[in-house]
Amino acid sequence: MTDIDQDVSSRFDESGYLVLRGVFDEPEVDELLTTTTTLMQQLGFKDRASDTGFDPLCPAEGQGDAINPNRVVFLDDLHRRHPRLDAHMRSQKLADVFCALWDADIKSFQAASVIKPPQDNNEWRGWHQDMPDYVPLSNDRNAWAITYLHEMGEETGGTSLIPGSHRWGLKERTYETVAGWPERLKRRSMAGFDPDEHEIVAPLFNPGDVFVFHSSLYHKANNNMTDTSKVGLINVYQAEDCMDVTSRNKLKAADLPITKRRRVDWYEGGVE
Repeated sequence: MTDIDQDVSSRFDESGYLVLRGVFDEPEVDELLTTTTTLMQQLGFKDRASDTGFDPLCPAEGQGDAINPNRVVFLDDLHRRHPRLDAHMRSQKLADVFCALWDADIKSFQAASVIKPPQDNNEWRGWHQDMPDYVPLSNDRNAWAITYLHEMGEETGGTSLIPGSHRWGLKERTYETVAGWPERLKRRSMAGFDPDEHEIVAPLFNPGDVFVFHSSLYHKANNNMTDTSKVGLINVYQAEDCMDVTSRNKLKAADLPITKRRRVDWYEGGVE
């Protein structure tokens, strides 16, 4: 069980994020990493699709490392790719967090990955909020959990954020052309936003840590300046009463019930 008391819930409401240390132990991390590595090793450019992405700044295969030879940068609908990843989406440890934060049963919104190839230029992702991709929702009880399978920090593929920014409303997206990048690739940002005017936090995450953050939080994915790919698992959840008003979310994890009476063990398995 992941213990979330009133003080922790209040801290999330105030800052928009939590860093939960050691939620998953070494055997669990090893199992998740082995499963995800096997998926990455099997993928080449021929598999490029809306749910499978490769480094947009790398024109050729074979430029990665042993665990990620073709520089995969994201995989979506992970719960359908392997039973172990479906089980992770339905982890009671993760469910306890969100059920406590919202005092409600929860459902899934997305099951994906954060993958940073070696010497990764991730600047194209830019500072952003995720909520603009999700609205309209009936309320804002929607948040992320990233489970880190490697050590990831400011220069090793972690996440930078601005505390409390989830309370500032949604900002207009902007896209900037960058010299030397493929024509279709733009740097994402937010209109009128200057990160130098704000306090920036860049936690160092260890394998097994979980980063929980509100989907309106200002954040950015950091570059990985090492020679080894870094991997995390993304699970986005929402409260049972948070509705996708226009059915905008076409991901296969959308609206899958995770808990009943705050428990995940009602689920008997099988791909939904």
